[in-house]
Amino acid sequence: MTKPLRTRSFMTTVEHSMFLLRDMESYEAEPPEGIGIAFLPVARGAVYVTSTIQDHEAESVVEVWPGVPQVRQEGELLGQVAMFSASGRVSVHALMGGPEGQSVELAGPGLYGVRVYRFGGGPAAQARRAAVVEQIGDGEDVEMPTDLEAYVIEMWR
Repeated sequence: MTKPLRTRSFMTTVEHSMFLLRDMESYEAEPPEGIGIAFLPVARGAVYVTSTIQDHEAESVVEVWPGVPQVRQEGELLGQVAMFSASGRVSVHALMGGPEGQSVELAGPGLYGVRVYRFGGGPAAQARRAAVVEQIGDGEDVEMPTDLEAYVIEMWR
């Protein structure tokens, strides 16, 4: 169990400091009440992940493991939860939808462990985003950086 069976990278739109890992067929579309930055609340078929930064783009890599992977030494562990996948396929989505047609195959329908790590974020990334937003406000044609945060999502049966 030294390597994941499959990995898939998603460019994730983080909206309102949140995105979700969701089953491709059946999931609860509303985040649970009382969600906070350090929580990974589980809804039916979805795990809602919170960011330290408002609306931006971030890379999320989903790794499918043959068993429980060792806890990583790098990154900030946001939590570990269980999620039921009815379809055996999951995707990383913004709250308002997309990316359509992009998913990663699990080991079939069933209950999965999910562990989420965040890389980056925090005050330095918030300051970089604020500086870009300030430039955009002045009419500059500036793109939002996509390296403010990144995530690794480990899944296993």
